[in-house]
Amino acid sequence: MRRFTRLTLALFLTLAFVLGVAPRAQADDDTPREWRITRYDARVDVAADGLSTVRIEFDFHFGRSAGHGPFVTLPTQQRVEGNPDQWRMVDITLGEVTSPSGAPAETYVTTEEGNQVIRIGREGTRVDGTQTYVINYTARGLLAPRHATSGLDEFNWNVIGTGWQVPIDDVTTTVTGPVGITRVACFEGRRFDQPCEATSDASTASFHASGLEPGQGVQVVAGFPAGTFVGAEPRITKRYHVGNVLPVTPLSVGLTAAMTVLGIGAVLLKARRWSRDEVYLGLTPGVRPAPGEQARVGLSAKQAPVAVQFTPPQGARVGEVGVLLDTRADNVDVTATILDLAARGHYQIVEEGKHWRFVKRQSADELTRAEKHIVDTLFKRGSSVTTKDLRDKRYHKLLPGAREKLSDRVVKDLHWFKGSPQAAQGLALAGAILLVLSGIAVGAVLGFAFGLGLVGLAPVIAGLVLAPLAFKAGRRTAEGSAVLAQSKGFELYLRTAEADQIKFEEGVDVFSRYLPWATIFGVADRWAKIFEQLAAEGRYTPHDDWYVGHSLYQGAYFSSAMNDLSHTLSESMQQAVSAQTAATAGSSGGSGFSGGGGFGGGGGGGW
Repeated sequence: MRRFTRLTLALFLTLAFVLGVAPRAQADDDTPREWRITRYDARVDVAADGLSTVRIEFDFHFGRSAGHGPFVTLPTQQRVEGNPDQWRMVDITLGEVTSPSGAPAETYVTTEEGNQVIRIGREGTRVDGTQTYVINYTARGLLAPRHATSGLDEFNWNVIGTGWQVPIDDVTTTVTGPVGITRVACFEGRRFDQPCEATSDASTASFHASGLEPGQGVQVVAGFPAGTFVGAEPRITKRYHVGNVLPVTPLSVGLTAAMTVLGIGAVLLKARRWSRDEVYLGLTPGVRPAPGEQARVGLSAKQAPVAVQFTPPQGARVGEVGVLLDTRADNVDVTATILDLAARGHYQIVEEGKHWRFVKRQSADELTRAEKHIVDTLFKRGSSVTTKDLRDKRYHKLLPGAREKLSDRVVKDLHWFKGSPQAAQGLALAGAILLVLSGIAVGAVLGFAFGLGLVGLAPVIAGLVLAPLAFKAGRRTAEGSAVLAQSKGFELYLRTAEADQIKFEEGVDVFSRYLPWATIFGVADRWAKIFEQLAAEGRYTPHDDWYVGHSLYQGAYFSSAMNDLSHTLSESMQQAVSAQTAATAGSSGGSGFSGGGGFGGGGGGGW
C-alpha cells in the first residue's frame, strides 16, 4: 500500500518575559545543610544625587562541606505594582570584592533574567570553615522621591532578598544620608510583613534582624524630607509581555482576521493552480494524440472520470508510474522496480530463511537508466547477492541512485512533469517557512512598537496552511496526465476485477507480470488471493520461476512474504546509506513604610 508522507508543522509563538525579582526560594537540594551566613553587615551611603554606595561584609560558614565560595544576585529590573507595562530599573556598578580571611575572591559576573549574578571564589579551589567576604558596589534606583503616600523621599531597599538559599543568622544595616532622617521602618519574612528593629540618629539609621531561613528577606526604609534628593527619579522602561504585545482589541482582531482571510485565500488559490495539471483538450482522458497530430493543451477543469483499462500504460515502467502517481520517487517505487526486473527475467529471487538471494540471469529485455543502475549495482561483485549483503556500504548508492534516476526519467526523458516536482515542492515549502518567519518578525515589530503583535498571526497561519499543500506542487504535462489516466484505469481493474474477469494473455504469466503494479497500487494481497482461487479451480498454472520459495499466489503466505521482502530490501539499502555516512570520530509602588518589599534585594548562596 502506498504511503504518503504527511507533514505537520506546528508553531507555538510564545512571548515570555521573566520577572525581575529573584524567586522566593527554599534551600537548593544540593546546598549542604551546614552552609549558612553567620553575620551579614550592610552599610549604605546615600548621596544627594541619589547614588547609593553599598558595602556588604558577611561571614559564610562552609563547615566541613567545602565550596568554591558564595554567590550573590542583585536585581537590575523590577515590576512596578499597578502598572504591568513598566520596569523600574536599578543600575548597579560592581566595585572591589575581597576576602579579609584570605579566601579566593575572584569574581564571575553574569546577567540572568534581570539579575546581576556575582560568583565569588576560584574554579578548582575549595574552602571550608568560616570565610569573610566584602562586596562594594554602587546602585541607582533605590529611592522614591516625594512619595505620594508618605510625602517623603524614601530610601526603600531589600537588603536581603527572598532568593537566598542559605540561612542567615544575623543581619545589621546602616543607612547614612545627606540630611537628617525623619522616619524609619524595618520588615522581614517571605512577604516582608513582620516588623524588625529600626532606629535613627540624625542622618544615620540602623536596622537589625536575625534568624532568617532560606527565602526570608529584610526590607529597610529611611525617610528623608521631600526634595532632599535632586535628580534621583527612578528610571522607568517599558515592560513587554503578552498582554501588551499581543493585546486582543477590536483593531488587532479586525486586522488579523482580515489579513488571515486574505492570506488563506491567496494560498488556496495558489494551491488550486498547482493541482490543475495540463491535459489534451478535446480528447478523452487517457487518450494521446496520434503521431503528427496537433492537440490543444490546457489546464484541467475538474477531476476526470476513470475508465477501466486492462493493461498497464503502453511503454511505461512500474517505477515511473509510481513517481507519476505521487510526484516523488520513494522506496516503494524502487522495490516494485526490483520485483518487476525479476518478473521480466533479469534475475531470480531465492528465499533463504529471513533473507533473499538475487541470482543474475541473462535477458535481452531493454533497460532504462534507473533499471540498469539497479541491476549493475546488485551484481557489481558477482552473479549473486543477498539482502544481507546489501547492508554493506559498498551498496549505498543503490537506493538514492535509483530514486534519482527514476525522477530524472519522468521529468527529463518522458516529460511527464513541467519541471522537477521536488524543486517545485521545495520552493513552495520554503515559501511556507518564509511566511511563518515573516509573521513572527512582523508580529514582533508591530507588537513592540504599536501593540499589534496579533497581526503577525495572519502570515503564520497562511504559512501553516501552505506547508502541507506544498507537497502537491509539481504540475503534470498533458502527456503525463494521459499516462496518469491510463494508470488509474489499470489500478481500477486490479482493484475491482474478480477471478472470472481476469484477462489472460498468451505466453504471459499475468500474475507475475502485474504483481509489481499491484504493489504500487496497494492491492498486491488482493491480486494474490484471486490467483489462489484460479489455481484451486485449475484455471491458472503459475510460471513464477523468477521466485524460488513458497508459491506467491498462495494468499496465506503471500502477504507476509512480500511485506518481509519489501521491508528487508528497504532496510538493507537504508543501512548501506547509513554505513556510508556514519561519523568516524520588591518593587512596590506603595510607601515603604507599609512593608511588602522594597527595591533591590535578590538572593544568593554558595557554589
